[in-house]
Amino acid sequence: MIDPAISYTWAEVDLAHLWCTPHPPEANRFFDVYAELTGLDEDWRARMPLIQLRQHLAVIAQFDHDWGAAQHVRATLRPFRRAGA
Repeated sequence: MIDPAISYTWAEVDLAHLWCTPHPPEANRFFDVYAELTGLDEDWRARMPLIQLRQHLAVIAQFDHDWGAAQHVRATLRPFRRAGA
């Protein structure tokens, strides 16, 4: 794999650029090895939706059809909304 967008950031941010929802089952091996080599804790998968917000917002801003990005944003932000808001 060649990463054309090299960055020196948290490993989870790097993974968020590769993570697809849903991703093919074969990709689990890659993500498991990456997490092991970078020392990610067991909860990193639970944080993926929050870390992916930037990508989803970029899709919404750039394209007429958002391929479900707006639904992902709403679902990710739902726990943070105040009751009745």
